[in-house]
Amino acid sequence: MIRGSELANIFQVKPQQVNNLRTRYDLVDDLDTTISPNGHRYYTPSGIRKILTKRNYNFSPRAVCICNVKGGVGKTTIAVNLAKKTASLGFKTLLIDCDKQGNATDQIAPNLREKSFPCLFDIVKNQINISDTIVEINGHLSLLPSNLSNQLLEQEILNKKLNLGNYFKKLLNGHEFDLIIFDTEPNLSLINLMALAYCELNIAPIRLDKNSLDGLELLLGFIDQQKSQWPEMEIATKVLINGFDKRMTTEALKKISEVQALGMDTFNTAIRIDQGFVKSQDTHEIKHTSKAYEDITMLAAELLDLSPRDSKLQ
Repeated sequence: MIRGSELANIFQVKPQQVNNLRTRYDLVDDLDTTISPNGHRYYTPSGIRKILTKRNYNFSPRAVCICNVKGGVGKTTIAVNLAKKTASLGFKTLLIDCDKQGNATDQIAPNLREKSFPCLFDIVKNQINISDTIVEINGHLSLLPSNLSNQLLEQEILNKKLNLGNYFKKLLNGHEFDLIIFDTEPNLSLINLMALAYCELNIAPIRLDKNSLDGLELLLGFIDQQKSQWPEMEIATKVLINGFDKRMTTEALKKISEVQALGMDTFNTAIRIDQGFVKSQDTHEIKHTSKAYEDITMLAAELLDLSPRDSKLQ
């Protein structure tokens, strides 16, 4: 659920304007909104979806990758928290865990650790249908999990001689999700390529260091090479700066100019340096009181274009 003041920040309006929507859009107490014991009003995913629907928001399906070949840039933490945030905003979200380590799966559905469950390897091997693989976390968030069986995924993809550029398009045809997010491995694997071929946007997290930029440049070259083979592959890459500090050194600012020199667009939102984000590298859970939580919220708003066209929330 989203607190009213946070929703006002997302819509870039005063809290009172959000509160007025309860009457204007016939929101139902205890269904679309709820009051916490300390008196704060929260908006449920169904309530926020009702607001967006009343405002004629276009819920057209979209798919994004969180991908950079450099490890340690916060891909999984960003993917997990972005998926949770978009689901809390009323978007039917599917997180696909492509990383054989399954860290996103452990965070989203820790109870699966005690069970045997299928993953992408089983789907590719034609042992199970995708609908039997997806785990519903709640009414708006679902997960296609990963486990160590995906260690065998690369070889199985080669054995099946899959159409890499079209695989996920066929697999996910007819899905009912508003947003699909792929959490990828930090390499140039075949499963990463298949995800990139399916998505229209790649969010490339970077830290402002040489290794991150080298990884980004390598990834861009890899994508361009694949586009020459598959003209239908039209993915764009947008850079997300992780670990931003307004007191950044001249060297760090120079790195930003190097990103721009690569011809890359960057998100207006950046993930600020925050101890809560650092600690979340193990749990992937960002505390609500942290700067990083605010930044993930604004990243979701920017990605989904949730800011109103005018200040009246028409």
